[in-house]
Amino acid sequence: MEQTRETSGTVEVDGETYEWEIRRQPRPLPGGKWDGMGLSLRLKGFPREAVVLFPMPMRPNGRPDMEKQRVDLDHVRNAVASSIEAGWNPTSRGKAMVFEVDAEGR
Repeated sequence: MEQTRETSGTVEVDGETYEWEIRRQPRPLPGGKWDGMGLSLRLKGFPREAVVLFPMPMRPNGRPDMEKQRVDLDHVRNAVASSIEAGWNPTSRGKAMVFEVDAEGR
């Protein structure tokens, strides 16, 4: 489990280098709900983005974890693979695609 507090970086998946960047830290929504962390993913050298939304991390007592979130690079690798599997073509052109993943990026 590789964790970092950096706001951007790169990961390698299947021999390709992908750039990631934090788009959004967890935030509260009206009605007592929460948005989790959002990351943007991009194949190095290509403009097409995928935005991956992680769920809000919760503490064992059921309350949201309000600390600044660390990024687990293994989860980012899982999110890249899951996004490609779900239909994201990082070498194509077009709007950013949005994917919701679980806490492990699957």
